[in-house]
Amino acid sequence: MPPQVAEAPERRIFSRQEIAALNSELKNDDRGDAMKFTIIDNKIYDVSDFVHEHPGGAQVLLTQLGKDATDVFHAMHPASAYEVLANNYVGDLANDVSLPKGNNTAFADEMREYRDKLEAQGFFQADKGFYTYKLVSTVMISVLSLAVLRAYGHSTTGVLVSAFIMGIFWQQCGWLSHDFAHHQVFEDRSLNDVVVVFLGNLCQGFSLSWWKNKHNTHHASTNVHGQDPDINTAPILLWDEYTSSDYYSSLSADDSGVAKFIAQNIIPNQTRYFFFVLAFARLSWAHSSFLYSFKQGSINKSAKLNFFECAAIVVHWTVFTAVTYFWIDSALNRALFFIVSQATTGYALALVFALNHSGMPVISEEKAEEMEFFEIQVITGRDVKNGLLGDWFCGGLNYQIEHHIFPNMPRHNLKKVQPKVIEMCKRHNVPYHLTGFWKGTLEVLQTLDIVQKVSAKLSKKAF
Repeated sequence: MPPQVAEAPERRIFSRQEIAALNSELKNDDRGDAMKFTIIDNKIYDVSDFVHEHPGGAQVLLTQLGKDATDVFHAMHPASAYEVLANNYVGDLANDVSLPKGNNTAFADEMREYRDKLEAQGFFQADKGFYTYKLVSTVMISVLSLAVLRAYGHSTTGVLVSAFIMGIFWQQCGWLSHDFAHHQVFEDRSLNDVVVVFLGNLCQGFSLSWWKNKHNTHHASTNVHGQDPDINTAPILLWDEYTSSDYYSSLSADDSGVAKFIAQNIIPNQTRYFFFVLAFARLSWAHSSFLYSFKQGSINKSAKLNFFECAAIVVHWTVFTAVTYFWIDSALNRALFFIVSQATTGYALALVFALNHSGMPVISEEKAEEMEFFEIQVITGRDVKNGLLGDWFCGGLNYQIEHHIFPNMPRHNLKKVQPKVIEMCKRHNVPYHLTGFWKGTLEVLQTLDIVQKVSAKLSKKAF
């Protein structure tokens, strides 16, 4: 007989105990037949049929099953999403005051009020002049790189200078793509996506859908072990003791020589090769983007979007190949241009990404269920003190905590709200971490060192 799928219940009142039990049932259900519920604004929604049609990706929705996803939903959805949400309504949450929703509820309540105030004051409205300037100035970086290459493609020095400038162009494209992909600029989300396909798929060779699927999940479950894809980098790098324990417990004496070599000799020395690995970050992301677009399609299941994404990626690499072949006069210089441009972007992106959350607390799934969304965003993020040049280089992501609290707020307003966020965190005893660029990088290396020492001990037990 085929597996029995539970019928949707009639609309009724659910207790928190019932939702917790359903969530536990879901985790233990290998067939995926359990009902999939989430809580938003004290209402219960059955998303069993909707989960794989979710335009933001299935994975981000799966991280919120059985949980109160109110703050995640409001932070990442437009008003139009409420109509879709209403179609999945099945009941209400019982008002049981004996069961608190999470730790630091007062902090969350005040943060929600602050968000409403900022919306009323227009802080979520983009300055179109700022983004026009950013778009034009960013594209001009590529024009400068190509102009240098066209004029000095016969010179190794000229090739290296052009490659470096192109690497910075790709990095700045990444930050600008990030803003548009978070729908910070246009109220019409489709217009934001058009710009991302241009800046991401065409200019960088990165897939809009690949990025959104990964990044949306990161925002919903930041630094949550087993859920946040940004900290799931094993066996290349291990960022916390949870991952180290999971990785080494999965190994056995019968594993291949390669797996054993990595476990015994590579990971226990990860601080030594960390900066070497960063050089390959762009190539890794480009490869993942290519596979995602051509194998999985677009994140919203649109054949039209997938066509444009795939076509833009093909054009990106076709133009890159043609330019390097016709404008550079030797195989050695072509190789240098490829390596230096890719590595420059890898370092310029990954150094900033590492500062965002690496080395900050990693939370277990069980602990995360007891915490409020805003509290998780603050304690897992790292803000970096920068001047104007540093702000430009980091693309506004040095205000990482504010960005995670208000992901659809335009980057030019993040600095304005930072003092108030710091004040609120201090008053509610929520740890807020602000440091310098090099101090933050040192913290990242110190975390890698701690984990590599743990890994060395686990390696001896595993083999």
